[in-house]
Amino acid sequence: MSTSFQFHINNSWSLEEATSTKKEGGSLKTHQVFLEDGKRLDVSAAKPFKGDASKYNPEELLMAALSSCHFMSYLYVCEQAGISILEYSDSVEGFLMLNNDGSGAFTKVTLNPKVKIESESQKQLAEDLHKKAGALCFIANSCAFTIEYKPKIEV
Repeated sequence: MSTSFQFHINNSWSLEEATSTKKEGGSLKTHQVFLEDGKRLDVSAAKPFKGDASKYNPEELLMAALSSCHFMSYLYVCEQAGISILEYSDSVEGFLMLNNDGSGAFTKVTLNPKVKIESESQKQLAEDLHKKAGALCFIANSCAFTIEYKPKIEV
């Protein structure tokens, strides 16, 4: 049986506030995203697209969401397999293709998770479970670009 969930955010921008931000050295593209619990993200375009580099940008947030979701899916499958994770980090690289008409899309994102586990005998399983985690990840399942996983497992 399928279960449905809804998530909500609010995105807010005004010319007056953006003009004030631009006068202070910012970008007209800076805006606020409010999450359901009231947390605020100050967001702008990425620097190559005339955004404010000191703010979050949608491209990095997409990669962060993908990496974070993979991490949580990986914790889940490792717990199911009896693997104790001691440390986890990820270095993510995204490739965005910009078209002549100004449109664009990510073509590939590579996750490079580095995982430290307790048992040498579980190294191969710990590596293999990244594929299973990728198949379970909500964000990965929603992406139209190639996602590569290049895990490194340490004991």
